Amino acid sequence: MRLATSLAALLSAFGFWACSNNDFVAGTATQTENTVASLDTLKGEVHHKNGTKAKGAVVRMVLSSKWEDAGWSDFRETETDSLGRFLFTNVPADTFQLAVIDSASSEILYLPEASTEDDSLVLEAAAKVKGFLTLGDSALAPVSVGSHFKVYVSGIPFFESVFAPGAFELLVPEGSWTFGFCPGDPMVIEKLQESGIADSVIFRSWKMSKALKSGESLALDSLVWGANKKGVSAENDAPKREVDQKDTTAKTGTTEAPAVPKAWISGQVDCSNLDRCDSVEVMVITDLFGFGFANGLTLEYDIQARTDTLGRWWLPAPEEVPYDSFRVEYRQRSGETVTNVGLSRYVKKSELEGAKDTLSIGEATLDKYSWISVGVRLVVDQQDNQQSENCFMNSVVLGIEGTSHFVRTVTCNMYVLTYLPSGMQKLIFYSGDPVVVSALQEAGTPQYSYVSTVDQNLMAGNGIKELWLTYTPPTVK
Repeated sequence: MRLATSLAALLSAFGFWACSNNDFVAGTATQTENTVASLDTLKGEVHHKNGTKAKGAVVRMVLSSKWEDAGWSDFRETETDSLGRFLFTNVPADTFQLAVIDSASSEILYLPEASTEDDSLVLEAAAKVKGFLTLGDSALAPVSVGSHFKVYVSGIPFFESVFAPGAFELLVPEGSWTFGFCPGDPMVIEKLQESGIADSVIFRSWKMSKALKSGESLALDSLVWGANKKGVSAENDAPKREVDQKDTTAKTGTTEAPAVPKAWISGQVDCSNLDRCDSVEVMVITDLFGFGFANGLTLEYDIQARTDTLGRWWLPAPEEVPYDSFRVEYRQRSGETVTNVGLSRYVKKSELEGAKDTLSIGEATLDKYSWISVGVRLVVDQQDNQQSENCFMNSVVLGIEGTSHFVRTVTCNMYVLTYLPSGMQKLIFYSGDPVVVSALQEAGTPQYSYVSTVDQNLMAGNGIKELWLTYTPPTVK
């Protein structure tokens, strides 16, 4: 049996119901005739599409008359016996929603307005929604949320439990649906609400971009549950918290309460040309030009996350984005050796504004790394690009924009930058004296006047030999 139903009036109510205290009331399966004796009893028989009896199918009943009451949390559930029969007693109304789910055969039935007259039920092929749910950090919220979560279809009684991190498969009717996920323990939800976490943060949702047909499958990106910093109300905490706006930690006397990330970012590594894509190292690059590096000799690759077996990763969004965008860099190793690297697109700072959940930055392709051998000649007189006097009195910072690859070296020296992402990249260089750079920045000097950029097309698995650049020290007035 196919269905057509409107979700608009049901979304908010079911979002709470699916993640609240569900009292299971098991029906008793008995061998009776396929008729209903009274409004107090519901009994029926379930068949597969091929006509055989459906044994062990879950039958779930929800009262339609109380559906819009967001505080109502009861539903009734039982399983069919060896003859496909089920029984509910003490049915308080004559209309209700009925869902039958047979995971073994991947068949379901959904009746949005069933009645006690519906007693012979035939299953049909289900659509499948598959995904992976993870908890970003057990310390995201003022209370420990544990690992038990629920994934559900908004407005209809189809849901599954999942233990994060973990995969799930949800059988659903055909159609276009809105889905949600939230902690599976109603006491955890209550504590989160008491702590000032907004319901829109506790109950996450996403909507299908197109309708699913019976028998089709939809694979979702990683779902990450985490609390939103904007949803935390300090006034509801006891004792009162003193929050340092310059620090990410909220302090309570001698103890510290973990800060809640404002938003999350996620991405995926394209593994089509790789033997594996798990454990790829991930690093978010916010210092696009390496100015913060100028005081050091090297810049360490800071592993902030690793991909899962499907190449997916997730991280709290960067707290500060000093420029108009940021990038994400990837490295894959075989033992201690870097084998493949990659780089994300430039992610605009504006994309994070107002984000309450996870911002997907898309896929990135890994490839064999490239390298470049580059030197900088000192030019004091712009009319003579061969001058090289006072080489050791001047240093420069060399690097690839939006990556971790920066080095400070003296002019007239050749240096090799390696493990570079392939493709068109911006090679940049500027004064290696941090005092000079700071003075230029404080004076409001346009960046283009002291940061030189050279576009280079780097080939995967290959490099560029002896590229010489010319450098004229900037003048600070």
